Amino acid sequence: MNKYEANLAQLKELEVSAYGYELIREVLLPDMLGQDYADMMYWAGKNLARKFQLDAWEDIPAFFHDASWGTLTIVHSKKQELEFELEGPLVSNRLKYQKEPCFQLEAGFIAEQIQLMNEHIAESYEQVKKRAEKVVLTVKWDLKDPA
Repeated sequence: MNKYEANLAQLKELEVSAYGYELIREVLLPDMLGQDYADMMYWAGKNLARKFQLDAWEDIPAFFHDASWGTLTIVHSKKQELEFELEGPLVSNRLKYQKEPCFQLEAGFIAEQIQLMNEHIAESYEQVKKRAEKVVLTVKWDLKDPA
């Protein structure tokens, strides 16, 4: 564990205002990134996954919890596909109040984690379920397409 990761481990113990987090994520970043917001968030998620590589896809929900991204549940597992559901208070709030809620940070993070684990190019996409107050994140990979 490097110095930066040790500092982050200590930060897990602090409680942070959801207001501050959402202010940066849902107001500041979209204004700064403009029309590239969703794409940049996807790549930011992939970048985070490279910095915080996990050992198994079953570890991804714990990371989501620690990062306060919401409750991630593994719903389906197929040969070349995993499906997750993401829910929680911040997710519900974003779904309720954002015209076009974006979960590309989470999608990119999952895609890169799976790609690093199985060594095949992986892509993830989101499916917003506003009425159910959750987001379905599906990651797929092709065994003929090595990373």
